[in-house]
Amino acid sequence: MTQTTDTTVTTTAAAPKAPSKKSLALAIFQAKMVERSQGLFASNKEFRAATLGAMETDLGVSRASASTMYNAAKKDAEAIDAGVGLGRDPKKVKAPSTGKRGRPVGSKNKAKAEVAAVAPAAEPVAADATA
Repeated sequence: MTQTTDTTVTTTAAAPKAPSKKSLALAIFQAKMVERSQGLFASNKEFRAATLGAMETDLGVSRASASTMYNAAKKDAEAIDAGVGLGRDPKKVKAPSTGKRGRPVGSKNKAKAEVAAVAPAAEPVAADATA
C-alpha cells in the first residue's frame, strides 16, 4: 500500500519594505550636494538651511530630527571625502581697534541745551483741624 500525500506549499508575497526616513534624508542630502557643487549656494549656512528645509517638508519631520539626519549624512560625506568642507563659514574680519573707548570726537555728538530748572510748586496749605 502506498500513500501519496499531496502537499501544497503556499507562499505569501512579502510586502516590500518601505524606505526609511534616514535613507530618504541621505538621498536628499546627496541631491543638495550636487546642487552645491554647481555653485547654487553662497555659503555653508545657506546650504544647511536649504537641506534641512527640504528634509522637513519632504519627510514630514521636525527641525531637530532633520538636523540629526543632516549631521549623520555630513559625517558620512566627510568620511568619504575629507575635502567636502561643510563646517562653519569663516568669521567676518573686524576693523582694527584704535584702543580708545566710546565715540570719536565730532561724530554726531551734539551739545545738549540745558533745560531751565522748574520752580518748585508752593506747598499746599493743610486745613485747620482744631475746629
